Parts: sequence; C-alpha cells; structure tokens
Amino acid sequence: MRKNNVSFRLFVLMVSVVVCIQARAQVSAVKEGKSWQARRKLSDAAAKRQKENIYHEEKVPDYTLPQPLIMADGMKVTNPEMWRTKRRPEILELFRKHVYGRAPVGRPKGMTFKVFDQEHKALNGLAIRKQVTVNLTGKEDGPSMDILIYLPSAAKGPVPTFVVLNFGGNHTIHPDPAIKLSTRWMRSGREATEQSRGSGYSRFPVEKILSRGYGLATIYYGDIDPDYHDNFKNGVHPVFDKLVDGKRAPDAWGSICAWAWGLGRAMDYFESDEQIDESRVAVLGHSRLGKTALWAGVRDERFAFVISNNSGCGGAALSLRRFGKTVKRINTGFPHWFCDNFKKYNGKEDRLPVDQHMLIALMAPRPVYVASADEDLWADPRGEFLACKNAEPVYKLLGLKGLEVEKMPALNNPIQKGRIGYHIRTGGHGLTEYDWQRYMDFADIHLKGTKQSSRDRKDIVFSCDFESDNWFKQFGMRSKPERVEVISSDSARKFEPLAGKAMRIKVDRGDHYGASITYRFKDQIGSEPQEIYFRYYLRFADDWNPAGGGKLPGISGTYGRAGWGGRPSNGRNGWSARGLFKRQTDGKTPVGYYCYHADMKGRYGSNWTWDQEKRGYLENNRWYCIEQYVKMNTPGKNDGILRGWVDGQPAFEKTDVRMRDVDTLRIEAVWLNLYLGGSWVAKSDHHLYIDNVVIARDYIGPIQ
Repeated sequence: MRKNNVSFRLFVLMVSVVVCIQARAQVSAVKEGKSWQARRKLSDAAAKRQKENIYHEEKVPDYTLPQPLIMADGMKVTNPEMWRTKRRPEILELFRKHVYGRAPVGRPKGMTFKVFDQEHKALNGLAIRKQVTVNLTGKEDGPSMDILIYLPSAAKGPVPTFVVLNFGGNHTIHPDPAIKLSTRWMRSGREATEQSRGSGYSRFPVEKILSRGYGLATIYYGDIDPDYHDNFKNGVHPVFDKLVDGKRAPDAWGSICAWAWGLGRAMDYFESDEQIDESRVAVLGHSRLGKTALWAGVRDERFAFVISNNSGCGGAALSLRRFGKTVKRINTGFPHWFCDNFKKYNGKEDRLPVDQHMLIALMAPRPVYVASADEDLWADPRGEFLACKNAEPVYKLLGLKGLEVEKMPALNNPIQKGRIGYHIRTGGHGLTEYDWQRYMDFADIHLKGTKQSSRDRKDIVFSCDFESDNWFKQFGMRSKPERVEVISSDSARKFEPLAGKAMRIKVDRGDHYGASITYRFKDQIGSEPQEIYFRYYLRFADDWNPAGGGKLPGISGTYGRAGWGGRPSNGRNGWSARGLFKRQTDGKTPVGYYCYHADMKGRYGSNWTWDQEKRGYLENNRWYCIEQYVKMNTPGKNDGILRGWVDGQPAFEKTDVRMRDVDTLRIEAVWLNLYLGGSWVAKSDHHLYIDNVVIARDYIGPIQ
C-alpha cells in the first residue's frame, strides 16, 4: 500500500513538473514573440464542457482547402483581369448560393433619408452629432432604421468613418442623453430604458475615435431584422422577399445577409452627406456582426476597409477545421442567420465548395483586418489566422502585399505589414479599446493617409497633428497637461503655424517644468519595439533664450526606475535618449541627445550635441523638422544606435551605445519632455511649439 502511495505521489509530481514547464514555455514564447498557442488549460476546460466540439489542435481533421485561384473547371487564374471578371464572380455566387443567400440588388425604390437631430457642439464641443432615419421603402409605416453619427468637430473636410452595427440599440453606445432610444426588436426581450443608456459604451470609445480624426456611425441591428427565428415575418424580409408559391427559396437571404444589406443602405446615405467621405468608409463588426461586416464588404465594394472582430464560424474562421463552433452548431442554434442551403453542410463541411479564406480574398484589393482573442476558442483564433494567410495569394496576384507573415503572431503583436491585418489579443470574446486602436492604426495607413508625407506609408505607428482639442487622449492621457495649449495663432510671439494648429508649451518665470507627455508602446500597440523613428516639428518662440541647458522630446525606457533625474543607468534598470538643448550661442540653440546609458559616468546623462554640419543649431521663430532614431543594443554589447536628422539632413550618429545588459529593457515610450536646467530656473517666461508628431518603424522625413 505504501509503495502504491509513493508511486502515485511520484506520478503527481511528474505531471506537475510537466505542467509547470509547459506554462513557463508558453510565457517564454509570448515574451520572445513566438507563435500563439491555445492554452492547454482553456482547451481542456472547453472540451469538458462541450464534448462534441473540437478544442485541441491534434484533433483537427485533415482537410484540403478549395483554392481561390483555381476555377471550378480546373483552370488556373493567372492574371488580375481573370480574377476580376471570372473567378471573383464565381466565388461570390457560391457564397450566395450555399452560405449567406441572396439579397435585393441595389438601392430600394423610394427610399428616403430624414435627419431628425443635428448638433454641432455635441460631447462638450468634440463632435458633430447627427441622427438619421432611413425609410427603406419611403413609407412612414414601412421598415426603417436609425443611424447615429458622430463626426469630429475639428475636421476641415469630409471625414473617414467607421460604420458599425450594434447589439443593444443606439442609445447604449454612449450616455449622451440626446440619443433616441432604440425600441424596435430589442434583443433577448431587453427593454430600451434610460437605465440602459450607455450600457455598451465599453465597446465604443467614441471620444478616442473622434480624437484620431475618424467618424463613427452606428445602427441597431434589430432595426433591420430581429435576431430570433420568426420564419422571417418581421423586419425587412416580408417586405423585400421574393416568394415562389408562397415559399422562400433555399438560397433566400437570412438575417446576416439582411443586416449586411442594411449596411449598404447606410452607405447610400453616406454618399449624400457632404461631411462624410464615402470613399473612406470602414465597415466593422463583432461576433455575428463580424460575420455581417465581412459579407457586407464582399457584396458592396463601396466599403473601403472591412474589419472582422471575433467572428468565428461563418465569419473569418475556416469551416473545414471544425474547431469550436461548427457549421452544424451554428445552423441549429441560429437557424435564421444563413440561407437554408447552408444547413446541407451540417457535419459535412468537406462538401462545401468554398471556405472563409475565399471570403477574405474577395475583399482584394481593399484592406481587410481580422482580430481574435486568446480565450475565445469558440471562435477558433487559429482558424481565423489561417483564413487570412490562405487569402494572401489573391492579393499577391494583384501585386499587393497580403498578410506578410508565415506563423501566427504572439499575443498583442499586431500584423499590419500588408493589405491583410491581423492580431490576437489577451482576453475573451469582446470588442475592446485595444481592438479599436489597432483598427485605427491600420486605417491611418490605408484610409486616412498621413499628413506627414505624400508617400504611401505602411509603417506609421502613431501620428498626431494637434488639430483636435482632445489630442492628449491620443497619447493615452485622461486630461490635458498644464502649461500646454493647442493654438492656431499667437501673434504676441511672432508665431506662424506650420499647418492648422500646434501645441504650445510654456515654462513659467522662476520655474523649470514645461511638459512631460508620454506615448507608451505597450499601452498603445501591445508590445515594445527594439528600434523606432520619432519625428516632430519644433519651433522656439521669440522669447526663447534660456540661461542654461535642459531636456527636449526623445525616446526612453526608464520603467520608472532609472534613466532620468540623477537616477543612473546600470544596464539592468532603465535608460533614456531624450533630446537636449544648451545655452544659446550667437542667437542659436544647440540641440542633441541627453542619454542615460550603461557606460555613463556619474549620476547624470551624457550630452551629445548634433554637431554634424552644425545642423543642430536652431534659430528662434522658425520651424525645424527633428527626427530621432534609436536601435536597442544587443544585451551587453556596445552596438546600440542613435541617429538624428534636422530638416531631413543627417545631424548626428553614434553606433556604440550600450543601453542595456538584459532583454527586458526595450523602447518603452516616446517622451515629449520639456524641462529647463537642473539647478537654475527660467528668468522669464519661455515658450516653444511642437507639431506633427509621428512615430514609425522606418525613416519618416519632412512633410513633402
């Protein structure tokens, strides 16, 4: 008996060691940026709850994906014209016939728009708010939907806009009391009440969307069709259905197709609104509405950018994997979502003539973004990634970059290298602010363009032109910093704007401090880079004449431990490469790097002036384009790089910097810092201006 107990204890110990090693390996993989793997604990728990479903990779059956570039007759698609005129229509027809069904074509005859609310100073002046009723037949007693629209009030022209269907009613996305209560077809019997106002706000960071220069339009999906199986007796179906002998066809549209059709009617309205740029509208959806967004983007090519958030089976995930939610499970649980023909493939996915990688491929050449969540195994994150990867050949046929990675990325490591974007984030099934920020990053590249350069940039991480009064929220700040204003004129100091507005920072007489504004990479993009470019425009005011030196914006990894304020770096605690300025010489202010590094002497950082061709000597009352580059050193080696440019011309280079001895120190933040001196204070008020901040993975250069 004792022998058996000892053997059992040894067995338990061995299992514990294995589990511990696996857990550590998973943590290490995330830290090293390795490919994502579903956590065994989550897979086991899900498989225990739902024994009929697959939640382990080793149980995924063998499958062969249908090829997007092989015609039904076996002919290979060899050029863009063949794709556009033959294969794309063929695939689109297969999805209509076998999956989503057929919707009415085009704009309904007699459809009308009625703007019933328009406020130009909504949300404390941040937004223009509009509410529009779309009467889908033009009749007051016919089906209709309400569009709630927020546009940034600071916009100087038509605005690129995200359109999103919502689950709970327009009144749930924001506590704004002026939003009309959505009362039709409330999901799961919920009532539209004042108490439910703003209840879905966490999924719609309205202010942050506006502060980045985008508009937001949203519609309660129940306005279009109720989300329950009523034999299609409510919503748009009974009005627009074409029945044969009183029956619906097996490829008649289901609710997902109806919701997608409704998004097309919203686009009809956008084309009539001069404040919305209808050529730059992104359609976004979460969960079942992520499936909807994908189908809306496929069937209506007016949508410039298509986004699927946690859409799973029938959305972005490959059906042939049978992982998590399957075709059978979705058709039995939600029989009204798809056309009746789709039910023929319950448990018979291998007979489907299409799979979801082909749906994503139908977006080409437009950008498409798919997002998954670590704990959302029901939606099959790996299947969503593989669908993106297997859509890539179509983009390449069109001469475009696709996903541009071979392996599934690690958590919170967004892929935005080509026209197909992807990320998997921590957490579960939901639409989060992290997701929104990544979508706006991708939109900055493909929709918004950049004010910073006329080149087609695909490497921009962040940009801010201070046109919005809430610019600080772009940096992740909750409130505007003191001594900082956004201005368009300042005649008292001979200020001339670079373009529009700029940020003015003030150091008061008798003080040191001007500003400390940080853009933290982990908070904003989910990871910390090893190298980065940072560009901003700088203008010293006419009252700028400090008695000594100080600090300017730069790049850092202090982690709150070392790298500033007399806290020396030792290679393991922190570092920084802020900008510096020195006392004026012949009316010019020398600038450079103020660097805390592992080889520093004493308590304070090294001063390295940008002396090349004297380009780092700046006059007052003139805009300069300042660009910095930091590349982290190999831990323990003197191979870190600092570079600097002024107005696009090289001003400094140092290639032997040792910032760290451990890999855990990386580029934590871009630090917009202004601080005069150490032991001296300003003898009078001092001002400077900053504009057009850009952070990128490649050289940025001056505005063209």
